[in-house]
Amino acid sequence: MKDSKHLQSSIILLSVVIFAGVLFSSPAAVSTVGGQPLSWNTSNHPSQDGRAGTSTIRASPITESCTIFTAAIGDRVFFGNNEDYFLDGTYLWLVPSQEITTPEGTSEIFGAAFFGFDSNDNSVDGYPQGGINIHGLCVDGNGLPTVPMNPHPERDYYYGYLLSTVLWECRTVEEVITWFQTHYLGDSWSCQLPFADATGDAVVVSVGTDGEFAFTRIGTSNYLVSTNFNLANYANGHYPCWRYETATYMLDDITQEEDLTMEACRDVLEAVHVEGFSATKYSNVFNLVTRTIYLWEPERRGFDEMVMLNLYEELAQVVPGAPGVTTRPELYYILVKTIRITDLFDSSTTPPAPEIEAIVLVLGVAFVCVPVVVTSIALIRKRKSG
Repeated sequence: MKDSKHLQSSIILLSVVIFAGVLFSSPAAVSTVGGQPLSWNTSNHPSQDGRAGTSTIRASPITESCTIFTAAIGDRVFFGNNEDYFLDGTYLWLVPSQEITTPEGTSEIFGAAFFGFDSNDNSVDGYPQGGINIHGLCVDGNGLPTVPMNPHPERDYYYGYLLSTVLWECRTVEEVITWFQTHYLGDSWSCQLPFADATGDAVVVSVGTDGEFAFTRIGTSNYLVSTNFNLANYANGHYPCWRYETATYMLDDITQEEDLTMEACRDVLEAVHVEGFSATKYSNVFNLVTRTIYLWEPERRGFDEMVMLNLYEELAQVVPGAPGVTTRPELYYILVKTIRITDLFDSSTTPPAPEIEAIVLVLGVAFVCVPVVVTSIALIRKRKSG
């Protein structure tokens, strides 16, 4: 009799242990980002009816993240970026060419695709971190320690988001440089911004030791790389940088036009992607000549699975009433389509819905525990009958 009680206690304990093991190893126990995208949040923006342009860029506070490069040989031009950050909610915003009215008047903006973070309850939510427009001009950003900048309130003010405004208004790197030389952007700076265009021209905009904007050009080189030290002031940031050294070493080996491919750019991004707290959430390569976008989710899927988008085709689908398309009154009623990046990938590789996870959990517990219980009961009966 005493042995039977011991056996029953052991069965119960074993079942609890198995249940706990299944429960805490299940994906259902892992926190995930869900819900509808907030898209183009303006909670931290200055008023749109007054002068803006002093606090509308949200650079990553992680100053040792993101690797960005331009590579151009002959008629081929590619732009690569690793978005390294600790947030999970990543989004694509598609904004077609359209007319908008700002405090400066009515203007026609260039269509563009923007990438960034949202639905994370974080101050960077809704702010574009990078993008490409219909003319093949693109941008992204590296976080840097904040440095003072000479204020120029006599220059033009801009309204809205910095990165989106530049892509809405400029076609080439030369136009970008002129834009920064003629606009008031406050009295401090905490990033550097690499731009590239379809001709192969590229520049990194940062603040120099004199407190003015500095423009590091690609020149006669085939590539231009930036990580998290200021190319115009190495003391501002984290130098030396293994990601910078690795990327320049690999790009230096690409000397022929036929060797400059999307795959070669992907290999560079894979070699310098990071894991851990501030992992590479998404990686993108832009073919600036064809306006083709290549996307990866390294933390979720590695670099084996890729999504390819054509900018023109995607923007053509952004029409009133289409799925995911809204107007944003706080941004001059622009028409925009919001897409969660992970939804662009094959649904068979995305995490299952919570309801499916719950069903799988219950079935897993039943599959493991029921045979143990049935077998144990049979043993108890056998002992009693013996």
